[in-house]
Amino acid sequence: MADIHWYIILFIVITILGSGAIGAFIYAAISLYQNKKQAIASRVDVFSTFEDTFGASGLRNYITISDGKKEYKYEELQTVQIELINQGKQDFNEFKFGIALSSGDVAVYVEAQSPDRHHQLEQVTPISFTEPKSEIDFILRPFNRKDSYLLRLLVVTSEKSKPPGDIKFSSPEAIRFVDLPTSEEIIKKVARSTSLALGPFNISFDE
Repeated sequence: MADIHWYIILFIVITILGSGAIGAFIYAAISLYQNKKQAIASRVDVFSTFEDTFGASGLRNYITISDGKKEYKYEELQTVQIELINQGKQDFNEFKFGIALSSGDVAVYVEAQSPDRHHQLEQVTPISFTEPKSEIDFILRPFNRKDSYLLRLLVVTSEKSKPPGDIKFSSPEAIRFVDLPTSEEIIKKVARSTSLALGPFNISFDE
């Protein structure tokens, strides 16, 4: 009888331990899923639309921008377009984030584009032609799943004819920023997969 009781007790102990291990595993899996950081996709395109017309060997050609009160002259300006897309499974009533330009690069103007009147993009950091900044904070209201916002910046680089350096993104939210291919990369990819038929010949475009 004592032996039977011992086996019963051992079986109960193993069952309890096994149930605890399975429970702990399930709890850990659920916690990992719940705490998985949301993916916020970012695309950064650079457009050199404001350049010295005569080039480095020609006469000096300044770009003049007026705000109605004062004129500001620049040798060169770069247009940087930033797109943010919420690719996660979480909606944000308010999403705070910031960008940091590379050392020596500064933004002198920011233009924000919201998808519609029910979406707002607030620029927290004031910027002007007299007070350029390299670190700028924003708030998106709201930033729901699949929402997309656009920013355009006029950037002065540290060296003439040098494209802006890498732009870093940060946020106090539990998210991770992932890179989207630039518009130039998308066009190149499409071009690589394009072929034309010309008589008996088939022409494809490669880099």
